[in-house]
Amino acid sequence: MTGDHALKVLVVGGGPAGAATAIALRREVPDAHVTLVDKATFPRDKTCGDGLGPGARRVLDGLGLTELLEPFHMPMSVAISGPGGVEALARGPLMEGRDLAGHVTPRLVLDDLLLNAARDAGAEVREGVAVEGMTPAGTRERVTLSTAEETFDLVVGADGAYSTVRRALGVERPSMRHTHIAMRAYGRVTHPDKPVSDTLRFDFLESLLPVYGWVFPLPDDGANIGVGLPVNHLKRQTARHGRKLRDLFDLYVEDLERRGFSVSGLERVATHQLPHAAARTPMTARGRAAVLVGDAAATINPLSGEGIFYGMAAGVQLAEHLGGLDRSGVAWTGAGLPRALAGFEQAHRRRFGRHYRECYLAQQLMRSKTWAGIATRAVAASDEAMAHVALMLFDEQSAGSRGLLRLAAHSVRPLLRR
Repeated sequence: MTGDHALKVLVVGGGPAGAATAIALRREVPDAHVTLVDKATFPRDKTCGDGLGPGARRVLDGLGLTELLEPFHMPMSVAISGPGGVEALARGPLMEGRDLAGHVTPRLVLDDLLLNAARDAGAEVREGVAVEGMTPAGTRERVTLSTAEETFDLVVGADGAYSTVRRALGVERPSMRHTHIAMRAYGRVTHPDKPVSDTLRFDFLESLLPVYGWVFPLPDDGANIGVGLPVNHLKRQTARHGRKLRDLFDLYVEDLERRGFSVSGLERVATHQLPHAAARTPMTARGRAAVLVGDAAATINPLSGEGIFYGMAAGVQLAEHLGGLDRSGVAWTGAGLPRALAGFEQAHRRRFGRHYRECYLAQQLMRSKTWAGIATRAVAASDEAMAHVALMLFDEQSAGSRGLLRLAAHSVRPLLRR
């Protein structure tokens, strides 16, 4: 595949999922011409909790990009609080033999670094270029860009929750039942006793479940602070109590202050929708030379709202799948592409399906004050259970989560017998 006959791949979206996909494609299918477009110009902000766990770091390690994380803050612990003031803490970087260390990486910086890494890997990067439409052209895709119309052998939609590529493929976005909404701000957070700067904190608010809040630390007592909840629940909160998302965010800040935290200097408040993986959004469409990864495919963790790891992992898995077919002598371009993309989607479901399901079950569990309290007490009493939960939040952990649910069920039986 050289010269005029080189495989042409378009990656839409310059966030972590798109950049990782482009980098991995350049490594696994080196003869391909990879073009990455994004409607924004970088650096640009992205509403996010900014937390990267061991899963995301492992992907970057595999791409040879470990050094990109060196400038970022690196908390060593994860804390989870639930009803009744119960708090569970996992202290890293290693716990029960598992790597729990994470990073807090503001997207304004991280995404720009990854986009430059895609350039360095040989991808053609075009900033300020939007996709305006996409139609089938035989076994290829004719894409209308804001600058020109071009034809590509493969299009990868990594263009986020409001994906233009997904709409062009006719893939429905997840229902509001499987969509969360989050509000994020930056500020200063301190506590006289708790090591705020060393801990990724998740709080399940007793009076507001299923609202959850987070405090992810940055240098000099800075923090990314936010709340998330299902869109349907926000609508009920608004209808019944007149509460909007900012009201719930403010209630979380008040809850932090009641628990002894000092919160000040809030700025850059922003919101974003998070379509999560329980929706099982298709990643491909019949007869189309295109595939979705990351938020466009709704591969967000239903429990934590984390999406960076899953988007990057899917992009790398796609590239490795196609590269593996190349090395095996299997023709996957043209008429063979639908089968190749279907094989990738099946492989991704095998890898992450159980994890997504168990995170969704845990998220449903944490909507109940009773069950949330029982679950938090259960993990607070077991280092092994807490390590499992921490890796459910930030990695692809599945083993042990069913045991956690059984433990919660066992703990509640005495209450039911009363």
